[in-house]
Formats: sequence, structure tokens, C-alpha cells
Amino acid sequence: MIEETNTPRSPCIGVCQVDQQRLCVGCSRTLGEIGRWSIASPAEKRSILELVRQRRAAQAPSIQTVPSQAKS
Repeated sequence: MIEETNTPRSPCIGVCQVDQQRLCVGCSRTLGEIGRWSIASPAEKRSILELVRQRRAAQAPSIQTVPSQAKS
């Protein structure tokens, strides 16, 4: 088994405030995820980043497209 050693970078952008859902408004991590980041394995960091991606996708406003009208 080949172990991947590339360590993901922290998603921290320096806006460290916790919202009502107890998520950082800057990086969308929980306080536990933030605290664990420095000791987490690369695989665990990738897992945290996937959770962040899912949270951001769930918070993003949906975009509705309007079909273009073809000119006759």
C-alpha cells in the first residue's frame, strides 16, 4: 500500500470568528477541526477539507439558469 504524504494546506484565511452554528466564518471548520489540524494526518486533513467543501456547497445560494431565447 502506498501512503500519500502530501499534506494539505490549512483553509484558514485569517478571519477567525465563530458563527451561531459554531463554525469559523473564514474557513468553515468547527473548533474541534481547527484545534486538531496541527496534529492531524494528511488523510485526516483531506477528510476535514472535504467536510469544509460540503458545508460551503450547502451554504452557497443556488443558481438558477434561465434558458436563452433564440432569435427567429
